[in-house]
Amino acid sequence: MIFRLLVFFFFISIKYSYSNIIYDKNDIFITEIEVNRYMSLYINNFDSNISKNEVIKNIVLIKKTINFLQKNNPNFLLSLDNIIKKEFSNEIINDQETLNFIRFQKIRNEFISDYYNNTFDTKDLEIVFSKFTNFRVPLSKNNCLTINKLHEVSNDKLFIKNLFDNFKKKQQNFETKINNEIYNVCINTELFSKLEKEVFIYIENKTKKNFNDFIYGKANWKKNLFF
Repeated sequence: MIFRLLVFFFFISIKYSYSNIIYDKNDIFITEIEVNRYMSLYINNFDSNISKNEVIKNIVLIKKTINFLQKNNPNFLLSLDNIIKKEFSNEIINDQETLNFIRFQKIRNEFISDYYNNTFDTKDLEIVFSKFTNFRVPLSKNNCLTINKLHEVSNDKLFIKNLFDNFKKKQQNFETKINNEIYNVCINTELFSKLEKEVFIYIENKTKKNFNDFIYGKANWKKNLFF
């Protein structure tokens, strides 16, 4: 009798836990719990806040992506899951929300990495910098031990080319030339991370169409991405 009551209350608790459905459209429903889980995963992985509306939008896209791959390209999904199993614990693999989050990020990041490694050039980086206004950074002639002056770099093509080379070589040796004099450009870790993030956002937007074409079966060029 006690066991039956426990089972009864267990299923009742599940029912109420998932009864707060906040999105239900086109065979996709999202609960408050899923939103909270995704928000926690996002903040932990990207160290950035995200609005509830953005969370719902992202979860919808994730579910559409996984549903499409399960129906139309199960081998791709199986290959992806095998990679994930090698990198993460069984607890993560058995947690559907976390697994789908990782699946989606890996797929999306492959498109970003492909563009960055094979297409991204100084012209792209100039576009990124064109969005900045009053982007003044310290200049030095002794490896940033002392600062000589501030310099506007948003239109400094020599510095942008130098920054591009540093990105590609995974270095942080920033320089520019003014009036035939070479200066160290003093960029700290925080600023460098912000620049990397801007580049990431730019490439994410540039690859959005190819990614969506892949997700909705309009393109074949990425079908063997993880094989």
